[in-house]
Amino acid sequence: METKKYIQKLLSISEGYQVDRYRKKNLGKTHVPFEGTPKKHHHDDKLLILLTDPFSSLSDFFEFSLDSIGHVEDLGTITNEKGKSTTKIRIWIKKGMPAIKSERFIVE
Repeated sequence: METKKYIQKLLSISEGYQVDRYRKKNLGKTHVPFEGTPKKHHHDDKLLILLTDPFSSLSDFFEFSLDSIGHVEDLGTITNEKGKSTTKIRIWIKKGMPAIKSERFIVE
């Protein structure tokens, strides 16, 4: 239940855009899209963690400031083969804003 409230909070950030399926916005000039499952940051309410593969225990993720989000789109619910489901969103981040990208690699 807490996750739903958090996603609703993220979607409310974009209220000024009033998502309109019939009108194309040209966010691509000023923003960059990222897709994934949102999670609350462990200790900072002003940060968003976006998991690229929410069903993996070794998922890569992005970390964004809520201030850097220009628009949020709800992409619906995704489900894995075991029946677990989660919400997927697309966030549009303002170009030039700092962010963190975490990805796995093999030390050689």
